[in-house]
Amino acid sequence: MLQDNARLSNDLIRWLKLLALPRWAKVALAIIMLFTLANALGLLVNGMLSRDKDAIAAGITMMTVGLPVGLMVVALVFGDGGLRRLKSLTHSVLNEDIPTALHENFNARPFEPAGWIPRLHTRTNGCCADYHVLPPGAETKTAILHFIVELNVNKVNLVLLLPHAPDLEYATAYFKRSSSLQSCLEGAQREGYALSDTPEHRSGMTGLVLTRTLHEDFLLDPARRLYFAQDLAFFIRGMIEAHRG
Repeated sequence: MLQDNARLSNDLIRWLKLLALPRWAKVALAIIMLFTLANALGLLVNGMLSRDKDAIAAGITMMTVGLPVGLMVVALVFGDGGLRRLKSLTHSVLNEDIPTALHENFNARPFEPAGWIPRLHTRTNGCCADYHVLPPGAETKTAILHFIVELNVNKVNLVLLLPHAPDLEYATAYFKRSSSLQSCLEGAQREGYALSDTPEHRSGMTGLVLTRTLHEDFLLDPARRLYFAQDLAFFIRGMIEAHRG
């Protein structure tokens, strides 16, 4: 019974987080909440002035029960915007969380030789983001690592693009080229990524696709988003180090 009630509560909160109300509905909800609060205060004040215990009890009950619940509902409904909110969070993960995690990872422990810190170029389009990891300095535009993140609410595709691997028949063969690459793949698999064994071919490049199913509340949970971005940064760092030997 307790588990069923907890599940119903979680479902209600999730629904409220995704609820997007039109402006008139939000105004109506605010009026209802103000009316309820005013009614409770009126009962409480009237009961105190007339020394009516029943009125005082009714006012206190409305205040202690209705007000916290109402504030929670208003905060959840007004804080999120349904589809618009999910799109905004998706853009935030791709354009802010991931680049920030990569920059922090690169700067926290510089690569060898000491002080070698790569640059990052990001281009976002909808639920897809294109990332180029470039060497320090502006004299070269040749990427050390080129990858794409496709984020679809609770599923992510990580595509590693290889410029010179047209003859690669199986994706696993690429990771078997060195122990460092194999270690990167094993780490990703422990985090829930699955490697498609059939490489994709995009614009003259060979793509290795890693797919992962995320938690249903991934976009709504800041802790899960942060962990995802930081974990991806460690994987990308490992790939860079493997490519540089």
